[in-house]
Amino acid sequence: MKYKFTCKKGSKYLMKIILDDGEEKWAETEEKVSNYAKKNFEENEECDFELRIKNDQYFVDKILKKGGGTKKTETKEEYTCEDCGAKLKDDKYKKCYNCNKKNPSSSTSGKPDYKSGAPYGTLMPEEAERRNKVALMSSACDAIKVMTGSVADVDALGDMIISLYEKLLAKINK
Repeated sequence: MKYKFTCKKGSKYLMKIILDDGEEKWAETEEKVSNYAKKNFEENEECDFELRIKNDQYFVDKILKKGGGTKKTETKEEYTCEDCGAKLKDDKYKKCYNCNKKNPSSSTSGKPDYKSGAPYGTLMPEEAERRNKVALMSSACDAIKVMTGSVADVDALGDMIISLYEKLLAKINK
């Protein structure tokens, strides 16, 4: 592995590293590790890291001269039920099935929550708008079918279709 450089962004200390497979990664680190790296390492210098990976985010706990040993650990975050403490597989739900059955979670209040998705049967605003546009265009197609049966002049039909299209387009883009 190689050390590239360190920098501070906001309150975070970041370190650019190159893994053994040549892939460059950004990793968070502490101020003391960042300062030590700046003093003791050159850009592209071979080194070893004590590296943690949590939810695809890299953390450098220590940087060592080459041969100092590399330790790479991956920590999985564990999620638990807020009522009984049972283990959950992800953070999608706050309660386990049994606890939610007894005392439903407040996140299913029936009101649309557009940040995390609307409750079953409620359309998101973008989907509702798309469906309205499709319905409007479908009505226009039905109107054209009716008109074409009663118009004998093909040139007049073209003018009518263009006029109708412009009116519908204005309504859709409101």
